[in-house]
Amino acid sequence: MADPLLKIENLSVDYRRHGKRVHAVRDVSLELNEGETLGVVGESGCGKSTLAMAVLRLLPDRDSRIPGGKIFFRSQDLLALDAEPLRRIRGGQIAVIFQDPFSALNPVLTVGDQLEESMEVHGGGRDRAKTLSLLERVRLPDPERIYRAYPHQISGGQRQRACLALAIANRPALLIADEPTTALDVTLQKEILDLLDGLRRDLKMAILFITHNMGLVSQRTDRLAVMYAGEIVERGKTADVMSAPLHPYTAALLRSLPRLHKSAGKLPIIPGQPPDLSAVPGGCPFHPRCPRVFDPCAEHIPALLPHEGRSVSCHLYHSPVAAGR
Repeated sequence: MADPLLKIENLSVDYRRHGKRVHAVRDVSLELNEGETLGVVGESGCGKSTLAMAVLRLLPDRDSRIPGGKIFFRSQDLLALDAEPLRRIRGGQIAVIFQDPFSALNPVLTVGDQLEESMEVHGGGRDRAKTLSLLERVRLPDPERIYRAYPHQISGGQRQRACLALAIANRPALLIADEPTTALDVTLQKEILDLLDGLRRDLKMAILFITHNMGLVSQRTDRLAVMYAGEIVERGKTADVMSAPLHPYTAALLRSLPRLHKSAGKLPIIPGQPPDLSAVPGGCPFHPRCPRVFDPCAEHIPALLPHEGRSVSCHLYHSPVAAGR
């Protein structure tokens, strides 16, 4: 069996904020194969975007550190690379789409200049015809106008398509999509996601899809990882996780989704708030909010262990003696 395209092993990321150490990502392990889409979901502040930025090594140098773990891309440890070989991978073999297209684009360069600069940096040279073809490929109207336009002269949906063109300009093997549809209306969301699906098939690239929206990932990903308080609490095939969630947090996220076939009324909510990552409670981090909490949950941290074809971090499936650490 071929090695995974991306392999994250026991990765931890800390930030320093106001004199406190914030444990944003804790002991996370993931694999992503070529041509596959892996969704990472969870509430805001659970560590999803930090995980994505760690893969690209775009974490702030002064306030962040990686105390443990490895990130392998095509069997090469990204955390061990010097700046120049990392620069060749970043934007070339690994690309990213950020959730805010306006801040992701350079305001003093035209869209065409930014696309051609990226291709030139990665050895492709400046090619107006290829740039216009890229703009057409992401279904931008009037590519000539967009080519000459500055970011503030085009709409939000057009900026996000321009960011997508920038991301695929060098035919990356891996695309990290960090909440790429958050600022868009539902019609534009579907168009962007359909584009991503088509580009994945055409370019045979893998996608790491970061979102808080369980509804989006249900039809758009092959496998799913659910994050809570910086940790993976459940991981498996998307269809399995969505149809029969194992972890109480995953089940609670799914219960909170609106259902067309149900009568109007209040949606179920998850009580309480996600924990402060500088002071995560002892035991299972979800236990203060969990409807199925029992004695071991406050005392022992459950390990992420195999169960029924996937992995889950919960004392309901693993005894504290076997799972505690």
